[in-house]
Amino acid sequence: MPRPARSGRAPLAAPEPGGPAPRAAAPAAAPQRQVVHVLENPLDWAEVKVGYLTGCKDTYCLGDYEIGSSSLVDAVTRDFVGTLLTECFLVDAGSGRYHCPATTLVLTGRGQIVFTEDPYLGPKFCPACFPPEPPNTVDYPVIGGSGEFLGATGDVTSPADSTWQYGDFVVTLTR
Repeated sequence: MPRPARSGRAPLAAPEPGGPAPRAAAPAAAPQRQVVHVLENPLDWAEVKVGYLTGCKDTYCLGDYEIGSSSLVDAVTRDFVGTLLTECFLVDAGSGRYHCPATTLVLTGRGQIVFTEDPYLGPKFCPACFPPEPPNTVDYPVIGGSGEFLGATGDVTSPADSTWQYGDFVVTLTR
């Protein structure tokens, strides 16, 4: 008496000798690339001087942070397309470098793109905000997303020739 399969389903039959050859798997599709280019306009950030609670009187105190939400416009049309949300923590008081662990671009009706900014990879996205540093030419990784961006990976950078007064974000996503 044959034993039933543990799943309760009948076991699969072995292919018949001389039957059709197994079909080759279809080649994997090339990753799709999507570029989103948005500009922050204007900045709406607040600086929170937590370091003063420990008696720090310096310009930059460990523990200080910035929090913000700014409008985003399409880089070509200048139409409103969403909001930038972020919080950045001072990680090196000597240099004034902040780490922004989860900056979020909320694109209205489309979803969210979340990326992280490493303070040691290069300056921020806003060349006019922090002169005389050049714009960031280092890619920051996309770490999450929602809506049409769910499951996407990629990076965020700023054009080296950007003249935009605030953040200039070029997001390159792959699937």
